[in-house]
Amino acid sequence: MVFPAPPELSSSDLESMRHYLSQLPLGAILFIIAKPTIAALMGTLVACYIGASNSTMYGMVVGGVVLTYAISYFIAVPHPLWLSLAALIGVVISTYLAVQLAPGPGAQALETDDRDSDSG
Repeated sequence: MVFPAPPELSSSDLESMRHYLSQLPLGAILFIIAKPTIAALMGTLVACYIGASNSTMYGMVVGGVVLTYAISYFIAVPHPLWLSLAALIGVVISTYLAVQLAPGPGAQALETDDRDSDSG
């Protein structure tokens, strides 16, 4: 673990979790936000590249799965509301950006045409 929790910390004790989260360094807080955001970005990009015929649908499915995971994580382990919202918004934005950055269905045909014209 990058920022391990103390062994005596229990996720069922809300007061101790609030105290622990208030003591976290900035890097740990950014890591909590970045983890699902990067997972959504990378997973969506991979899904879009693999499913090039219908990349938007596959990308949205992966983004939805990561969003569902993030929501369940923030319900199970209490976090400040702003932190949960920042991570969830990051997941939605990174999913959208990944779908926009991924090549559309015609990208494979364009690459093939370029290779054919070079062989001449």
